[in-house]
Amino acid sequence: MKPLVSVIIPTYNRATTIGRTIHSLLSQTYDNLDIIVVEDGSKDETMKLLDAIKDNRLRVIRHEVNRGVTAAKNTGLNNIRGEWFTILDSDDEIVPDAIEVMMRIPLEKDPAVTAVTCNCVDTGTGIYSGKGLTGDQYLDLSTLINVCTGEYWGLTKTELLSNDRFNEQLNGYEGVLWHKINERARRFYIHKGLRIYHTEGSDRVSKTTSSISKVSHHYQVLSNEPHYLDILCKYSPDVFAKDCLRAILYLVADKKKQAKFYYFYLREIRGNKVYKTISFFVYHSNAFIAKSLIKFLTAAKIVK
Repeated sequence: MKPLVSVIIPTYNRATTIGRTIHSLLSQTYDNLDIIVVEDGSKDETMKLLDAIKDNRLRVIRHEVNRGVTAAKNTGLNNIRGEWFTILDSDDEIVPDAIEVMMRIPLEKDPAVTAVTCNCVDTGTGIYSGKGLTGDQYLDLSTLINVCTGEYWGLTKTELLSNDRFNEQLNGYEGVLWHKINERARRFYIHKGLRIYHTEGSDRVSKTTSSISKVSHHYQVLSNEPHYLDILCKYSPDVFAKDCLRAILYLVADKKKQAKFYYFYLREIRGNKVYKTISFFVYHSNAFIAKSLIKFLTAAKIVK
């Protein structure tokens, strides 16, 4: 018996696209699937469409009220039955042999592999959305952090999850979980576009702005993820030092005590004298000066 693969699909008001997503799964050449749709309190016809699909591989878990995509993903993770799992957006699709091609790696090439990654085809450009890799290879954590950019997709052995889940207080910061998983994984990359990454549609465009309070809150929450921060510090210290400076700026501007956490974290990183000097001045200043420096350093592209 081939290993069971759980596919988590979080969805909210995607009645026009989720049928395409589920059809691409039900049409897979690898058929031992556990498809978990987490319906996150949609107001459109999503639930009606899901009720019409009759396939015993499909399970629907409904949130009575909208809790957000991160919470929906965690609900899916908490209900995995498969030995392997993946998460697929409810407006995307995968090619007919996507899961079979990826599962060949642990089943035929290397049984020690516990995670498999592939590339995605961007519907807006027609080219691969994942950048930095040019051929099949094993992926260590340093390569994943420092080389890979853009959108990839893949399968992961469920045991790598342990008790970790997405931090629901961090909007769109999924790397906090994935870095922990990848630290445990033996990951292999297939240089093929096995997922169709749909980038068209108005709901793909974010119109939110980042206020000082929002960015400050982000870093307050992130200070409670020391394992993730240690991984970044170890594998990408220069980039992490710059991020620490940004944290100090916004936290001082918002008069939050967590500025001290990042200030002393930055002092422990080797080198980066410029960031340390600026952070010393900011940390010992006040909110007004910090707000002024945010504008200046952002314009100078020293911080984002």
